[in-house]
Amino acid sequence: MAIRIRSKQRGGTPTTLGELVRAAYPSREPDEVAAVRVFHAWRRAVPERIYRRARPVRLHAGTLYVNTDTSAWASELEYMKEELLARVRTRAPEVRVRALRFRVGPLPELLSSPRPERRAPSPVIVATVPEPLARALAGIQDDELREAIGAAACVALGRDAKRR
Repeated sequence: MAIRIRSKQRGGTPTTLGELVRAAYPSREPDEVAAVRVFHAWRRAVPERIYRRARPVRLHAGTLYVNTDTSAWASELEYMKEELLARVRTRAPEVRVRALRFRVGPLPELLSSPRPERRAPSPVIVATVPEPLARALAGIQDDELREAIGAAACVALGRDAKRR
C-alpha cells in the first residue's frame, strides 16, 4: 500500500511517500557499500599513474576525499577535478558523488585486483627479408621511414616464422 501525498497545487498529481524519500535520500545502500562502489569506480576511472599517488579514503555527504602522497599531486588533481568527477560519476552512477577533495595523507593499500600490466611482446626479428620486400624498401627515399618500415617488417615476419 503506497501512501500518496497531494501536491499543494490544484490539479497536481499525487506523489508517493517512497518517491519523496528517494528524492531526499537517493541511495538506499549503507554508506559503506556506497563507499566501496566509489572506491572501485575511482580505481577504474583514473590512469595508473594517478592511482599510484592518489587514493580515496572517505565518502561523506556526497564528497569523495582522496589522499595524495604529495602536495604537488593534490594541486595537480585540483586542476583535473571536474574531469575526474565526471569519470567517477560515469563508473558509479548509482552513488551520488557531488565533489572531490584532495589532501596530503597516507595512502591506503592498493586494491587486491590491480590493473593488469600491459607488456609489449618481445619482438622476434628475422635476419633477412624476402627479396620483393627488400626491393620495395629500396624504393623509399626517406631513410628514417625506410628503417622503421624495415624493422617493423622484420618483427612481423619473425612472428610468422615463430608460429610455424
